Amino acid sequence: QLLLMAPVVMKLSAAALVLVGVAMVAHSVSHEFSRPDELLSPLQVGRYAVRAERQSGDYDQKAERQIAFATDNDNAASGERDLAAKEEKRARDSAYLAADVKSRIDKILEEGRDQVNQATKLKAKAGRLQEMAAELLSKGKSEKETAAALKAKYYKTMDDYGKAVEEIDKSTQKAQQILDQMNAQSLTLAQIATEYGTASDHGKDPGAAAATALKAQLQQAQKDLAAITAQKSKADDDTANARKLADQYQPLIIQAEKDKRGSDFHFQEFAHLTQQADSLQNRADALLARADSIDGLIQSTQQELSSKRKSFEHYKNRAQTEMAISLQAEDKEALLRKQAREARYKAAELSDKARRLRALAQKGVNNVMESTQDIQQES
Repeated sequence: QLLLMAPVVMKLSAAALVLVGVAMVAHSVSHEFSRPDELLSPLQVGRYAVRAERQSGDYDQKAERQIAFATDNDNAASGERDLAAKEEKRARDSAYLAADVKSRIDKILEEGRDQVNQATKLKAKAGRLQEMAAELLSKGKSEKETAAALKAKYYKTMDDYGKAVEEIDKSTQKAQQILDQMNAQSLTLAQIATEYGTASDHGKDPGAAAATALKAQLQQAQKDLAAITAQKSKADDDTANARKLADQYQPLIIQAEKDKRGSDFHFQEFAHLTQQADSLQNRADALLARADSIDGLIQSTQQELSSKRKSFEHYKNRAQTEMAISLQAEDKEALLRKQAREARYKAAELSDKARRLRALAQKGVNNVMESTQDIQQES
């Protein structure tokens, strides 16, 4: 319209009215184009109007680009918000898994402490049983040594008594032999004496030849009997001494019997203590076997604990990483939202500039048109 109206406007002669409209347009767009106030012709007004239209269109394009940029940022912010929500959910899940593993670790630690305490108690009890068994074995050894000493004393006493008995038997046998010899010699002497009495006619004829020979035999028999009798006295003394020794050994024999019974008692005590010690040692071995089994469980628990700790560290680090990603996404979302708001604000400013330019240009054109119509009516 401005281009069609330009030849008509150029024919006007009322410069004052024209300059009023041109001055308003120039004043309105002076801020946009940074030009000082000046009087413009209708043609210049048209040019400035066209230029203002172009400038407002440029502002509109820039505003559209800012709105597109803001829309892209909003979409990107929505994606970041979804990412933040997703990572936050994953972080919560990872934190829950980490907490669950931590709870399991606490339970495993409690079980491990119970196992260690139980194994320690079993080993301590086994140690006490072994000490008791060692003490019983020591007592049993003492009892055995006492029994052996008493038995050795008994056998020695019995050996000595056996020797004394042998001496008594020998002396008795020897005395019996001498007694037998005395009896035999007495019979021989009696026989010779009888024969001598007969030969000497009972002492009436001692000089008889037969009596003389028998007298010599009688005298020799008397000598032999005297010698045998002398041996019997010594044998009786030996027998009496042997019997006296046997009498002396009687208390020793009684004591030896007591020692033998004491030896048997101590040996029985030794056997009883040994049995008790073996029982205690067996109990200690059973406790140590249980402790070894628990040690195996402790090793298994330690391996499980190590695995759970690795899992805990994994879930904890994953939760921290996912939470960091979520926070970073939230920060990025906030930045994108801010940039979108700034872009929309800038787009609004550009659109407002374009609107004001169009309005001012249109107002200037309207003023020129009104002035032209007034001049035509006057002419």
